[in-house]
Order: sequence, then C-alpha cells, then structure tokens
Amino acid sequence: MEIIFAGCGEAFDELPNTSLLIRTDSAKVLLDCGYSVPPELWKIEPDPSALDLIYITHAHADHYFGLPPVLGRMWVGGRRRPLTIMSQAAVITSFRGLMVYAYRSLGQNLEFPVEFVEVFEGCSIESHGFGFRFASTAHSAPNLAIRVENDGHAICYSGDGNFTDASRELYHGADLVVHEAFSFNPMPIHACIPGVLAMAAEMGVRRAALVHVERSVRRERSALFAAMLAAPVRCSLPQPGDVLIV
Repeated sequence: MEIIFAGCGEAFDELPNTSLLIRTDSAKVLLDCGYSVPPELWKIEPDPSALDLIYITHAHADHYFGLPPVLGRMWVGGRRRPLTIMSQAAVITSFRGLMVYAYRSLGQNLEFPVEFVEVFEGCSIESHGFGFRFASTAHSAPNLAIRVENDGHAICYSGDGNFTDASRELYHGADLVVHEAFSFNPMPIHACIPGVLAMAAEMGVRRAALVHVERSVRRERSALFAAMLAAPVRCSLPQPGDVLIV
C-alpha cells in the first residue's frame, strides 16, 4: 500500500487538514476530506474517476467539509464510476444536509452512483480489495478510528481523539499507525505526543506517524524531534505530499 499525505494539519492550521490517500494497484481510498483538502487532493490525483471509496472519521469541518467540492469536481469532470462513501450513520445524515447547503442541486445532478455504507464500532467490512475495522476514540464528536488491511499488511488512522482500549486493540501489530498527536500534554479529547509513541510501542506497532499536531507545538522543532528520537518506536512527522510505503 502507498500512503500519500494530502494533509497533516489540525483544524485551524496553515497546513491542509489531515487526510490520507491509500493506493494499491487496483483501488484508491481517501481517509477524511476536510475543508482545505480538495486542492491538495487534486494535485495528487486529478482524475475525477480515480477514487473508489472515501471514509470520514467524524463530523467536524476539518474532516468532511471538503466532500462537496470533491464530488462537484467529479461531476464536472464527467465521472460515471460508482463511488462509495463510508462513515457512521449520523455523519452520513449530516453530509446529506451539508451537500444541500453547499450546492443545492448537486446531489440530484450527480451522474454517477454514490453508495453510502454505514459503519459502527467493532464492525468489519470488505470493499474494493480492502478489509476495514473500526473502533471509537475519546473525542468531542463521535469518532471511529479505522484499520485498513490489504495483502497481509495493515495501516491504522485515528481520525481525532485520544486512544481508548478499543482503539489500542485496533492498532495492535499494525505496520503503520497514523495518529493525531495534538500536544505534549494529555488532553481529554486529543492524544498527546508521548502517549501516542508509548502506546504504539506497547501495541507492537512497527511505525507511527504523528499528524494533527497543534501548530505552535509543531514549531517547537527541537522539543518535538527530541521526543521522536527518544521514542521506543520508529516515528515520523509527515508533511503534505509525503509518501509512505507499507
């Protein structure tokens, strides 16, 4: 699997919102699509028919407000292939309303089928050659972290929120965990850098990537890289456009 970071920023960042594009030889999956993601996505993947599936972790603007322009570009670009949008039932309902507010008639004018797939904690789904599993995190909005498996490899993406017992188990033994790490200090609704790195080591994760780092924390380069160098697991701080291979 090829993982491309369309964005790695937090909600109010100068960097594009955190979003991952996963590519294999046969399918392309986008994880989250915040309001600042579409221009970055179009640089990486300009083909309006390229994406097979979009997964949204939760209903915050920096994670799903980019969906209307992405679907709009697919429409004007002449897409005909079906698209799967996967998320929690409440997020799908919210997205339907968002489409109306963004472009009132767009949802009715799409010339390609959109299949909505509802997911919930603990469920397992197979689609487009991938296996997907989900677990809740501790966040201010209901958020489901996701585990993506393909050809014997696994990557996990937290969305937002501190890890829970369920999400810790979801990450167990993964080749890569991309986890939000908002600050150096623990928070009720966000994970912290030391906590993520310690958890990844405890769960046998091979590699961790820190995203959604609060912008002032990200500027503390010396402290940030010192924590990463001291980590018990291999880790990185991705930038937009970076590529990892699993």
